[in-house]
Amino acid sequence: MGNRLSQFELTDKVALVTGASEGIGKDIALGLAGAGADIIVSSRREEKLKEVKSEIEGMGRKSDVFVMDVSRISDIEGLSDFVQNRFGKVDILINNAGFTVTKPAWDMTEEEWDRMVDISFKGLFFCCQIIGSIMKEQGYGKIINLSSTFSRSIIPGRSVYGGIKAGVSHLTEALAAEWAPDGVRVNALAPTAVLTPSRASLLQGEVLEKILSRIPLNRLATSEDLINASIYLSSPASDFVTGHTLFVDGGWIAAS
Repeated sequence: MGNRLSQFELTDKVALVTGASEGIGKDIALGLAGAGADIIVSSRREEKLKEVKSEIEGMGRKSDVFVMDVSRISDIEGLSDFVQNRFGKVDILINNAGFTVTKPAWDMTEEEWDRMVDISFKGLFFCCQIIGSIMKEQGYGKIINLSSTFSRSIIPGRSVYGGIKAGVSHLTEALAAEWAPDGVRVNALAPTAVLTPSRASLLQGEVLEKILSRIPLNRLATSEDLINASIYLSSPASDFVTGHTLFVDGGWIAAS
């Protein structure tokens, strides 16, 4: 049967991570590099991306930077050309880029709605379509879309965000069924609240207590939790898994 752990290796795979300048995107990019992948990091923040690139190269992997606004289709098309010219292929796409507004539904503005939908849903779809077309030509690829526990549950202030994430999970299923004959696997990763440096000041006190009260394992998600799940969904170990939303949530959804 061979070495089972080798099924989780990403050696010589090429992964593209959007929204990779910080937080979850950065951590997943570094995690995939640690599993052996070469990484293209993308976002609007060039200096931050260069820092991530340097860290990846320090791990002995190849990396490159592409600056773009994921809400612009022309930018995604430029990214596709860049990937093919620099790496010749792409095996893994992590759709992490997103924009979130937390406020009561009564107060949501058209501008905020459009920004959230353009980045978190429209941009995600066209990354799937345009980058996924490279995978179609290869006959193989893994797409991982970032969803959320709020795709299946609710919390005040997250109505639009939750609606978008529900759409992401549904779109993931639809694309998985449609693209399976082309060898393209499409799954979603749905974390609960993740303890990242940018959120540390928010996830404390009464807010933290309310969140933990809904998580049976009684802790927040960490970057390591998401990295390990991402490696599984990116690797040959999950080649027969498609159309699935993997909840990395400590039991939040099961207990809801």
